Amino acid sequence: MNVLDDIVLAPDCSLVEDVKQPIRSKREPMRNLATLTLILALAPASLVDAAEGDTRTKNLVEVAIEAGTFKSLAAALDAAGLVETLQGEGPFTVFAPTDAAFAKLPAGTVESLLKPANKQQLIAILTTHVVAGRVDATSALTRKTLDSLQGEPLTVKLSGGVLTVNGLRVSSNDIQTKNGVIHVIDSVLLATATPSPEQAVFDLLELAIERGAPLFNDGQSGACADIYEIAVRSIVDRPQDLPKWLVSDLRQTLTDITSSNDKSEDAWTLRRAIDRVMLRLTREGLNASRTAKPARESAKVEKVVFGFEDSDHDWIIVSDDVMGGISKASTQLSGNGTKVFQGALSLEQNGGFATTRSRARDLELAGYKGLVMRVRGDGRTYGISGLPSSRRGELNIWQNKFTTTAGEWAEIQVPFDSLTRNVMGRRLPRSDALPQERLRSIAFSIADKDESPFRLEVDWIKAYK
Repeated sequence: MNVLDDIVLAPDCSLVEDVKQPIRSKREPMRNLATLTLILALAPASLVDAAEGDTRTKNLVEVAIEAGTFKSLAAALDAAGLVETLQGEGPFTVFAPTDAAFAKLPAGTVESLLKPANKQQLIAILTTHVVAGRVDATSALTRKTLDSLQGEPLTVKLSGGVLTVNGLRVSSNDIQTKNGVIHVIDSVLLATATPSPEQAVFDLLELAIERGAPLFNDGQSGACADIYEIAVRSIVDRPQDLPKWLVSDLRQTLTDITSSNDKSEDAWTLRRAIDRVMLRLTREGLNASRTAKPARESAKVEKVVFGFEDSDHDWIIVSDDVMGGISKASTQLSGNGTKVFQGALSLEQNGGFATTRSRARDLELAGYKGLVMRVRGDGRTYGISGLPSSRRGELNIWQNKFTTTAGEWAEIQVPFDSLTRNVMGRRLPRSDALPQERLRSIAFSIADKDESPFRLEVDWIKAYK
């Protein structure tokens, strides 16, 4: 008799032997088929046969090292200072990515994470793979959701007959060790960054403006006011962990519009309060979402896109004067061969932005991964955009943001896949990627609601692979 004929699932989803209920019972064919599927999916694999001896006599780290396929994981645990923890009493459950899983990450990622400066980020990623307690596959399926040590929830389920965690395939499971259990996965689990309360407020208000402003401009001031009010009330109704000044300002604004019967004026009152909050959050450096990061050493610069030693490549200014605003900006070459974008914004007459764009030409960037630029700013947040053309009426803009440190030069890396498509100010899904083979213009912009003078100096812009 086949050994599978004697194995069934107990009510608690554990595997038990029961000769009285063989798998191939003719009385319950559908139940037995489902049971067999579960057994095959959860049957412990033999990947760790490469480890010498009985894995139950060795700790998690020892088993991983002896298996020979977790060298990257072992190096990462050592760099993060977690080896001693996983050699301790535990028990722990580890979803262990193989060397092949780490190899799927972008080139240079592992090397970058192993640097001392990135230790906290590495710890966050590794602790996403660890669960307190000894949780085998059947128990994980019963619980469905596990809490990792990092705090990231892990969802365990069968998908197409394959055991998965957060959608990633578990290639081997239930490898028992002295202080826990190992489940082998074929990709690395990446921790999801949880935005701060202030960041969540900034993003919500930014979204409210994106949705409300076009309605106001289309004559639907009431709808615009309603969107602003809903956003503001959602913040005021849940003030936990938010600065008192922020909640107080927005709450007072709601009081101010209570006795008003003018929806247009309500929209302006709410918008002014929203702008005040966003401006202060910007000044305090809390609007970090969708921000371009400092350049990684792994980026291989291949091509100079713009250098400014001899010419500014005929860059043009596009400010809010096209909409009746009165912001002022200019661009010029410095004596050091850099490009300077400077001016001052005005929030009057619905103004508040300034942009400089290179005139259209074929930038020949097909096959490149992104841009690296050397800039020196004033501590404010700027936009970097790619456009298929530089005409004023261009509707498609792929954009990201970057924050400068006042008076300091920095190299900023902007992967093309970090740019989000905007059409007439409306952000579209990130999946709508920039067609870099059609990229013909680069633009810098500022729209941070700050009327003080701004200055951004650009040394060069390069493309990397």
